[in-house]
Amino acid sequence: MKKKVGIIACSGEKLLGGTLSRAAARIVVKKLKPHDTIVLCQPLFAAGGLERHGGQQERNFAKEHPTITIEGCEELCSKIAVERYSGPVAATIRVDEIMKAHPEFKPKSREDLGKDGLKLAEIIAEEIAKKVDELDKQR
Repeated sequence: MKKKVGIIACSGEKLLGGTLSRAAARIVVKKLKPHDTIVLCQPLFAAGGLERHGGQQERNFAKEHPTITIEGCEELCSKIAVERYSGPVAATIRVDEIMKAHPEFKPKSREDLGKDGLKLAEIIAEEIAKKVDELDKQR
């Protein structure tokens, strides 16, 4: 039985990149790769010690399964947390780089992505799905 891939999205609530990363993660686990992926909660992952809330379970999952981080900005918080508590990430998707590659799509705001923002989230999700496929081929 193949292992699911963990997806950890940026939790930056005040960042457009954070909103896009969370929207893309949902598209991946709900639509593109529902049988192959699971979303891990970045704040819970970072808190870890909150066992009754599952933080350590999140960390243990990332130790035993390939994990992809989706970064909403250059700080790479999700990647740093995974590497600190669970080991190397399998891949990192940078939302800012995808946004630069697609300047034709201009999200309305972090609160309301609008049509362009949703299209951008789909493009990000497709990049994540490609990484999931690559990881599947490596196993």
